[in-house]
Amino acid sequence: MVDSSLDNISGLSGVKFDDSDNMSQKFKRAYELYELAHYNDALNLAENDSFIVASSYGQVLIGNCYKQLGDNQSAMSHWKKAIDISPLEHSAYLNIGNYLYSTNNVSDAILNWTIASTIMPENSTVNLNLAQAYDKKGSRIKATKYFEKYLRYEKKSTSNEYLTVKHTFANLTAKVDFYTRKVEEFKLQKDLKTIAALYLKMISTYANLPAIYCNLAEIFYFDKNYEKSYEFYKVAYLYFPYTTKVLLELGNLAFLLGLRSYSYVYYSRALAFLPEGTSHFSKVQSQLNVLSGVLRDPELIETHLQKAREAAADNDYETAVDEYENYIILTESENPDIQQIIDKYKIFINPEPFVTNVLYTQIPDLMNRKKLSACVELCDRIITLAKDHSKEVVYAMKCKAECKRIIIAREQFGV
Repeated sequence: MVDSSLDNISGLSGVKFDDSDNMSQKFKRAYELYELAHYNDALNLAENDSFIVASSYGQVLIGNCYKQLGDNQSAMSHWKKAIDISPLEHSAYLNIGNYLYSTNNVSDAILNWTIASTIMPENSTVNLNLAQAYDKKGSRIKATKYFEKYLRYEKKSTSNEYLTVKHTFANLTAKVDFYTRKVEEFKLQKDLKTIAALYLKMISTYANLPAIYCNLAEIFYFDKNYEKSYEFYKVAYLYFPYTTKVLLELGNLAFLLGLRSYSYVYYSRALAFLPEGTSHFSKVQSQLNVLSGVLRDPELIETHLQKAREAAADNDYETAVDEYENYIILTESENPDIQQIIDKYKIFINPEPFVTNVLYTQIPDLMNRKKLSACVELCDRIITLAKDHSKEVVYAMKCKAECKRIIIAREQFGV
């Protein structure tokens, strides 16, 4: 794990150095000394300048200096000061996570890296760290997800680290393709046992294959192995985009397995997607009436709240969201505090849409203030983070082109 660089250091917008030119030059000089490994000189310059000390990125630099000088306690203190000054100082969270990981405090390291990811999702170091940490915890789906993000966002595509990860994933994909071809052969023979074995090999090779989990769930259901079927549908629901069918199957299987509170919550979710007046709607509503006794069992309901807290402590934010939502459904009441936790963990799980939306709303202000270079940087981030051809990307590309046109006109004609 390496200490964070100080690129894109002024928060969520990623706009650099909005202070005076004097401030910028002083900090740059301190950073140059740091890069030259003159840590004591960089530290003296930084700590004796009130502007640098008062800035979050200045505190990150000071902390980095102490880290290089072997004073981890002081380093941690200054990284935390950076967060106190600016809760969006992602590089401070990254460095705190690095230190915690080095002391084998994996869960707290993941929490800090995850917060950094919600601020700067495209930071390749954060994604690689999260991939390696979740791999260490045995969370293969999440590890694979972050390795995929690392490959997507890493700009140093010739580095040994990048090439190693890319080569590894290319080999894994090739194995999955081989198993896929074998599955097609056995489908002709209707050999479900062999197909299931191949599917299991596929997800043990490459964890992020959403359709395969549903296929396995269906095979195990056909074989009347309801526990395994429920397990694979649950994975599909927690970690991938899911359909109403998945919710209905979870409700049905939970009912068969005697998991009455889970049956109730999954049927409740499914009901919201079913058109009123249809036979499916009526059937699910009838099942909910049968299961309504769980709403009068406070001890059972409380177990969902406890499971949510345990999952969050283990960095399993997907399960935490599920269980917190289960608790709200079963208590039949609005709970703003818990809803706030749910919203936070949903951002932890998928930060790109949240960050894209924040950046998108900042474009008009930067345009109005004539912060053209900053606007170009912000638009580049949107183009990187958002889905291709989305309204955010289209708008960002248009604004970026206009800003660059004005910048070039200013340089060439002084307008």
